Amino acid sequence: MQNRQYISVLVLWLAALLFNACSNTQFLTDDQLLYTGRKKIEMKSEVDKKTLQKAENIVDDITFVQPNNALAGKRVLPPMGLWYFNYRQPPEGKRGGLFYRAFKKEPVLLSQVNPEQRLLKIESELFDNGYFYSDATFSVDTSKNNLKKIKLSYQVEVDEPFRLNNIIVPPPIDSLDTLINRFAKELAIFQGDIFNLEKLKDEKRKLASMMVNEGYFFFGSDNIEMIADTTDLPYKIDLLIRKRSDIEPYVLKKYSINNVVVKVQNSLMATPKTNADTINFDGIKITGQTDYLKPKTIARSVLFRSGDLYSETKHRGSIPLLNNYGVFSSVNILFSVADSTKQTLDILVRLIPKDNISLVLEGAVQAKSTGFTGPTSEITLAHGNIAKSANRLQVKAFGGFEWQLGKKEENELGSNSYNAGINSSFILPRMLVPFKSVRENKKLISKTAGTVGFEFINNVRYYRMRSVNSSFGYNWNKNGNLTHQLNPIRINIVSLQKTTEEFDSIVNNNPYVKKSFEEQTIIGPKYAFTLDNSAKTGHAYYFLGEIGTSGNLIDLFNGIGKSQRPYTFFGEVYSQFVKALIDFRYYNNTVKTGWVFRFYAGMGISYGNSSVMPYVEQFYSGGSNSLRGFTARSLGPGSYKPEFYNGIIDQTGDIRLELNSEYRFRLTEIMLGALFLETGNIWLLNNDENRPGAQFDITNFHKQLALGAGLGLRLDFNFFVLRGDFGFPLRYPYDDGSGHWNEIGDVFGKFKFNIAIGYPF
Repeated sequence: MQNRQYISVLVLWLAALLFNACSNTQFLTDDQLLYTGRKKIEMKSEVDKKTLQKAENIVDDITFVQPNNALAGKRVLPPMGLWYFNYRQPPEGKRGGLFYRAFKKEPVLLSQVNPEQRLLKIESELFDNGYFYSDATFSVDTSKNNLKKIKLSYQVEVDEPFRLNNIIVPPPIDSLDTLINRFAKELAIFQGDIFNLEKLKDEKRKLASMMVNEGYFFFGSDNIEMIADTTDLPYKIDLLIRKRSDIEPYVLKKYSINNVVVKVQNSLMATPKTNADTINFDGIKITGQTDYLKPKTIARSVLFRSGDLYSETKHRGSIPLLNNYGVFSSVNILFSVADSTKQTLDILVRLIPKDNISLVLEGAVQAKSTGFTGPTSEITLAHGNIAKSANRLQVKAFGGFEWQLGKKEENELGSNSYNAGINSSFILPRMLVPFKSVRENKKLISKTAGTVGFEFINNVRYYRMRSVNSSFGYNWNKNGNLTHQLNPIRINIVSLQKTTEEFDSIVNNNPYVKKSFEEQTIIGPKYAFTLDNSAKTGHAYYFLGEIGTSGNLIDLFNGIGKSQRPYTFFGEVYSQFVKALIDFRYYNNTVKTGWVFRFYAGMGISYGNSSVMPYVEQFYSGGSNSLRGFTARSLGPGSYKPEFYNGIIDQTGDIRLELNSEYRFRLTEIMLGALFLETGNIWLLNNDENRPGAQFDITNFHKQLALGAGLGLRLDFNFFVLRGDFGFPLRYPYDDGSGHWNEIGDVFGKFKFNIAIGYPF
């Protein structure tokens, strides 16, 4: 009876809320109309669909305005923010509390949408993209139930776009013309291209940058003309590329470097020392705090020398090389004209150093994709300038306690664990390799790192484990988007110290799983590269490719004169395998809003000294960063279903496939919502009689995919994101007697709630 009363009150409250939400227009003045969305776009054209696609995208972008309570541009959600704005407005002259400012949403009015201005924008944008003849109109559709609510429809008529016919570069008269003729061939402008004003501007800037890189310090894109001229041929234009005729004489001259001065100046000093030492090293004058960094270290990253022609490449390249040291709080490069008659420049590189020694104490709440969450803390002591060469020595002690969150089945018992460890690293801001060409390649932003660490883990329910690890490797990139990481030496020795009866009962009944815990000595190289431009608005992506191996070199030597496997390394059976994975993500808009798609695929193959992948290298599925409708490590392998959920023991595999799709939308300034659909699973490469249905089969693996969906809320404070996701299991990879699909009641009754930090991908 009490539950019925609660339900009745909730229903009445929701009904009252929806009734009040419908009356939001009563707060509008007589001349105000509430915009409720775009009804339709009608494109009129005789051109083919592919050619028209660009025009359709332009019109769609310009006319897209989110109404209140919108989802994917459609007004379908209850207008909570608008209701809060109207009914909870603070008294006049008051700002309102933090909660009001965070959750209110002001009404989106027709006057704010301003369709007349959008029509002008449509015609202008279409013209800039080659559609020289276009006409745009709009119409207003008023709601029959409420004359204060309107939708907009747009009608756009476009003609055939104009294309480039001839690209003309006049014969050279001087050295500048000669360069323009040469570089014009490298531009991404081709005969037959549809005219695109923004692309022409980009190519003009690119051409100007090439000129600057040849020593023309004062040359800019405004010194180049790209003149489009229509021809007698229909929908064709000729493009003329040349330098302007009214360029100032000093712009036409090349400039070389006179003096290169590096000033290391502490920002806390009121005035520089008048008697500061000056060191001349490799054509560079170093002044100020000359004992802070070795002259050789500074000179390595300042790419200019006296007598060099000015180069934008060297200018832009010197800044990240100096920042890569990690010992400067500020890096600035200033240029001044030394002699206008000789066309020479002086360079001043201003460097403000950081403190060499740092002590950092950190505490945090850590959320893992396994569903484990809990407090962690670490203390880091570092010296960032060992031997005055920007070498960094760091020692970190860490520890934490965690427990598994999320709604579970009755047989899905919770667990907790704690860990502690210490890790030390030594990092050099350069490539320490025997290859001179690589070592002295100043285009690489690189680091060399060696690490040694120890960690102790106690999973209260199952085992105690310790891990000793060490690595040596390199990290480098030529630009900010593509990063390479190579660890030719990687050692990780994981060993069980103590196990519980429950753990023993599980692994003793499955030799395959038991062996994966026994053979966890990993020795071998690992390589990964990351391509990331996800910070870009619009079409952005992230790609991670990784491959690692273990045991191959050791096995080569151990195999000499031996026949009985498994071989050992310092008394431990080592693992031999190769493992590869890819993680691709596509963002349509931004990381925070819009559609996001993720594809993950990974495989590990054991051979030689191992018949099974080590447990720490195996894949699992489910959890807050995976399939959120399922508890972490509760899926697979394949169609296998354990009698009891063992948490983290026997539901791992050699193969993982996963596909995630998520629509992210903004509710308020700090609150965002998400709708997601996900599918995937894990499998074994080899048959395991104790886990029937676990082996991967290309002909029917699609029948063993789990499917989940859900919705989530995120509080995004820019520096911190708190995420809560409700995941609903739609389809299981196994048949429990009533099929793979969940009944509607079970879908909602078996939901999983995941709390995590940050976005899932």
